[in-house]
Amino acid sequence: MNKWLWFVAGLIILGCGGGGVGGAQSATIVGRILQVETGGAPSPPASVQVGTATTLTDVADGSFSIAVPAGTTSITVDTLSASGVWTFNFPAASGTTDIGDLWVGPNRVRLRGKVRRSTDSVPIASATVTFGGMSATTNASGDFSIPEVAYSNANQTAFWGIVGTARATDYFKTDFTASPNVAAGGVVTVNDILLTPSNDNNPPPPPYNLWGKIAPANQATGTVVNLKQGSTVVRRFNVSAVGEYYFWIEPGTYTIEATKGSLTGTASATIAAPNQVVRKDVTLN
Repeated sequence: MNKWLWFVAGLIILGCGGGGVGGAQSATIVGRILQVETGGAPSPPASVQVGTATTLTDVADGSFSIAVPAGTTSITVDTLSASGVWTFNFPAASGTTDIGDLWVGPNRVRLRGKVRRSTDSVPIASATVTFGGMSATTNASGDFSIPEVAYSNANQTAFWGIVGTARATDYFKTDFTASPNVAAGGVVTVNDILLTPSNDNNPPPPPYNLWGKIAPANQATGTVVNLKQGSTVVRRFNVSAVGEYYFWIEPGTYTIEATKGSLTGTASATIAAPNQVVRKDVTLN
């Protein structure tokens, strides 16, 4: 009898596996699936799949949450519509991992561009550029090419509202958009993305000494702000949904030119010292 009890107890311990099936650790992936035609949740809801696990996106906002094995690095999204099936990759999941907004659409394009240092326009190698849930790394010339980016040949408004990011070691993260560029031959080429070094000699905290808001607020996203000395463009900023631009520049007098489609706006600014922070708002007309 005692031997039998010990045998049963051993089976129970083995069955428990120290937590989880077979002792495997689990993670939870959360995010949103967005439709590039509308900027909102897919309709019908999309199916998010990892292995045999599956869940549908929320009807209202496209959000989802799915339990996956720890270390998972990709998910499959079946839109259950003409937009087809998409695969998104990300760093290994652990605990609760938010992978952000993943965009799907009826068309797919390659997003190309170049990442440069804002202080002298030198190309930045090994920068990570993410856009629409897809990502790529810049080569030695600072060039990047992101395939399989969601796009709509019929309507670029939501596409221009996607906020991409560029990151590199020893640089501050920069947001950008693809506005006002459209696809040509299945390729969208974006304006140069400028990263500010984190080790500038005298950067004020936070790392800018010229900034401003773009008005009207509902037109700010996707505005390209060029900073000029004379006729030379010395900095460029792609305005995100925050609606603001930021530069760190040497003392001097500058012209700020903001452009979005046919809308333009200008302002002038003078920086007297590196630690002086100047605000100049620009209105598009």
